[in-house]
Amino acid sequence: MIGTPAGDVRPARSRVGRALAVTGVVVGGLVLLAVAGVLWFLHDLTTPDDGDRYADGLGERVAVGIADDVEGSYSEPLDAELLAQRAVQDPRLAGDAEYELVVLAWAGSSGDEGGAVFDLAISTEAPAWGGTGIFSDSRTAGSSVSCWQFVVRAHEHDDTADHRRVDCPDDLVPGPGAPPRPTPDPTPLPSLGADADATVLGVLDGLDAGVTPADAEAALREAFPAFVDVRAAREGDELVATVGVTRSRDCVVAVRQDGEVAWRYSGFDRVQLEPGELGCDPNLYLAPAT
Repeated sequence: MIGTPAGDVRPARSRVGRALAVTGVVVGGLVLLAVAGVLWFLHDLTTPDDGDRYADGLGERVAVGIADDVEGSYSEPLDAELLAQRAVQDPRLAGDAEYELVVLAWAGSSGDEGGAVFDLAISTEAPAWGGTGIFSDSRTAGSSVSCWQFVVRAHEHDDTADHRRVDCPDDLVPGPGAPPRPTPDPTPLPSLGADADATVLGVLDGLDAGVTPADAEAALREAFPAFVDVRAAREGDELVATVGVTRSRDCVVAVRQDGEVAWRYSGFDRVQLEPGELGCDPNLYLAPAT
């Protein structure tokens, strides 16, 4: 009887067996990967996020906000002590955490080659958070302390001041009996004072009708210190005078129509008082920016 030799059958069966084994390994591997993926997903859903990492991220966001705020396009030099004080007075705080900002050091002026440099410590305490459902997002309570150095330079109008994370000092928390850390106490910027409005309006009301801008300026200069900028202009029967201090962005705009009582105009955009803009000038009223 004619048949297929046995030696020709066994290799074919062996190849089939190997193919089935490989397929089994692949399928088994895929099943294991799927199980691992499901377990990882369930673990991620049921494990709270790291509160310390969250708190550290919030502290970094506060540092970026401070860098935005202290880079105020100041055309005139400001000392580091004043900038440090401004940085901690009303910072933009992020999230639902509690913060403590401490000035560590300051040096120089924004007019120096190296700029005004100051260091801050930002302590952040973030509460735990979580939803009510079994798979709701959640977060552990966390805390972070980070230290940052800021550099502000006059005439450098970037979006943010230069800033970087630095090592915190070993004596960040003074021990028992240690002297308290010094806090910034800069000399306040010159300003017009609380009674500037009444002074300007009183001077204008005391002038004759049809007075020239030069005479109005002379009268106002006698009423204010030398650091105050005084300007006046006339358009028809309206006299417009401005009295301001550039560094503190103070500006009084007063208008008097001949034969009428002077009044203060405040409808201008205060952005116009920033360096590079119009400044405290009669055109805030006569030719307002649109």
